Amino acid sequence: MMAFILKHWRWLGSFLALALLYGWISWQSHQITTLKRELLASRASVASYEESLGILQADTKAKIEALEQERDRQIARTQNMERLLGRIEGASDEQDAPVAPVLRDTIDRLYGRTANADQSR
Repeated sequence: MMAFILKHWRWLGSFLALALLYGWISWQSHQITTLKRELLASRASVASYEESLGILQADTKAKIEALEQERDRQIARTQNMERLLGRIEGASDEQDAPVAPVLRDTIDRLYGRTANADQSR
């Protein structure tokens, strides 16, 4: 067997080199195929994430618009309440009736101020 190998070492070396080259090319082909599959899976994930992001952005935009509308309503309500409070507090003595101190205390409590107990009685 050794004599055969020594006699045909060039052919055997060439065959071994070709087998190694074929194996390396096959392994590289397998790597490329695996990477292509991973790329397709990544693209699908990216498309899914982009779709989810679009949904979240639309939802966020709708919530922001709703909050801005609520803010505007609350600002208008606050301005109206301040205007009414100004009318109540600015009322003359002739318009001041026995209910006025109770109303004033109630409004003070609504604004978080402590009501004067002496005025309400």
